[in-house]
Amino acid sequence: SAFADTQQYTSALTDLQKDSSFNTADYPDKADDYAIRFIQIAESADKELFVYTYQPSQKTTYLVATEINMSLSESVDGTLPYGLTLINSDGVFCKYKVNGVTVSSDVVRYYNITSISRDWMKGIDKETGNDNTKNAVAFEVGKLYAVITDDGGNVIYNCEIRTTVQIIDPFAGFLEYFTGFKFCSWAHCHSHYVAFSTDRKIDELMEADVSYLSQACYKHYSMTSGVWFTRDEPIEGFKTVKGTEVGETDDYGIKGKKYKWDRIQTVDEFISTEDLTDATKANLDGKQWVLRFLETEYIEDSIGIASSDTWTELSSVTVLRLKFITDGQVYNLGAVSDKVSEGNKPGNNNTDEVVSIWEWLERKTGVPQWVWTLLAVLIPIAIILPILSFIFPIVGTVILAAFKGLWRLISLPFRGIAALVRKIRARWE
Repeated sequence: SAFADTQQYTSALTDLQKDSSFNTADYPDKADDYAIRFIQIAESADKELFVYTYQPSQKTTYLVATEINMSLSESVDGTLPYGLTLINSDGVFCKYKVNGVTVSSDVVRYYNITSISRDWMKGIDKETGNDNTKNAVAFEVGKLYAVITDDGGNVIYNCEIRTTVQIIDPFAGFLEYFTGFKFCSWAHCHSHYVAFSTDRKIDELMEADVSYLSQACYKHYSMTSGVWFTRDEPIEGFKTVKGTEVGETDDYGIKGKKYKWDRIQTVDEFISTEDLTDATKANLDGKQWVLRFLETEYIEDSIGIASSDTWTELSSVTVLRLKFITDGQVYNLGAVSDKVSEGNKPGNNNTDEVVSIWEWLERKTGVPQWVWTLLAVLIPIAIILPILSFIFPIVGTVILAAFKGLWRLISLPFRGIAALVRKIRARWE
């Protein structure tokens, strides 16, 4: 059952009681139940969208829902977090306005709601047990509303139950890779990921949507002003990752190593392909999947008596949707996931791994390493020989003869091949 237009200033209970089948006895007060339970939606005459909740512990523990994860279509594709503003609380019932949604003029409007969440509360909610900070706790909704305006202007609410997938114990972190030196800067790549298990069997994870907040951070040091920190305002981010995609580091500067990885990995694949710390491996224990969804730069600059570091921190990381195959069938489901913030230490040991200058030159130019090594020997000799020959004629002659002999020895295989080619060619002529 549902109802049509409501006014912003009516109470939650007044609106709900417009439904003749609504019975307050079905919603008892429970002091030890801290869940947010979704009841209903309503469009207002002012084109606002409201949601109504049952919060069993509200009389003793005041709770406020903060977001719903919702798409505005029949599919969960395009699911995003929408903020909530509490309008009023009436006993165990609350009424919220959905921020950022203006009711469209379409004949049929869809509201595909996966979950509703509130802030994590110490002493009530479970600790992470690792270096993550839990930001929000999510509760399943799994309802698709179709709101229809008929030819007579009447508004009809239809609701279908939709299956969701539960994200269990999400863990967010990052790996750090050295990507090279350039001028007065040392560059690293931070590869951000979220690991988790689910309440459903998944044979192949095809796609996932991830939401997060990113915050640019700066640390400055100078002999005159000392050390000081600044942070920009958090920015909302959203990524769709696919199992067919590959992530990689930027080719930044000298001696930086190139890294590549699959965007979606099993935990076993992640562990086997990365040099992870023991703490990271422990945090991954019991988890099934890893989504490597974002890369950011960590730059260290140093000029004279001043230096600065620039990096990005991620918070409120949550999984919104999973598309996967189980027993040959494809599923595309909204994901119910708590929000977590990653710690401030990289999860791998090889944070400052570098390559030889020859390997770096080969990657930059395509010329094999042995050629660069040979040139590094021959060019200085070529420069020095004329000088030695002028100053010390006999020594120069001896060195020149030795150099010619060395060159003949090095080029012997190539001259042999050339002679063989000439002989074969002569037979055919």
